[in-house]
Amino acid sequence: MPRLCILLLVPVGIWLAQQPDPLWRFIPRRPESIIIHHSASPPRVHGRPIDAAAIDAMHARRGFGIVHEGKVFHIGYHYVVLPDGTVQAGRPEECVGAHARPMNEHSLGICLVGNFHSADNPSGAQGPVRPTPAQIEALVELCARLCRTYRIPIEHVCRHRDVGQTACPGDRFPFEAFRSRLRDRLEHGGHSMKDEPWQRGE
Repeated sequence: MPRLCILLLVPVGIWLAQQPDPLWRFIPRRPESIIIHHSASPPRVHGRPIDAAAIDAMHARRGFGIVHEGKVFHIGYHYVVLPDGTVQAGRPEECVGAHARPMNEHSLGICLVGNFHSADNPSGAQGPVRPTPAQIEALVELCARLCRTYRIPIEHVCRHRDVGQTACPGDRFPFEAFRSRLRDRLEHGGHSMKDEPWQRGE
């Protein structure tokens, strides 16, 4: 039996335009695409690292929320990749994200921590101007697993900017090089991270 998710709406005034679609829905689904984002932030803010927990708190203030198996997930992304290559789980894969309208219902969202747009982070004052090698390697492995699991074609692995009015994940994100590595991984196999589903910390 497929697992079920319920969208939870939290009214928050000025953030209404940012909320998930205003419907309660039962959502058994199979993702058809992967959308890559950056956090558009430095790795740390006010001394606190930007990670899945920090993004969850930020998205809670924006009114995002989904109930899954009795737990509320505010984070709109399904995964977050830290500068050291650590992959943290966000929303469960089977739940609709809140990261790239109008593609949310049929996509998985992956966010790399950092600001890779030259206009916003020209000199690296907000952290690395490009994804770290560890982030790219982790992203390749994660996307390869998701593509195999859900039979997502590599042409459906895209940037947020490809589907929305945004620069995300920045002009310094090496998309073509990343997708070339992903294609090679999918065609020739081999991986350095386990293919098992990520374990979520409580």
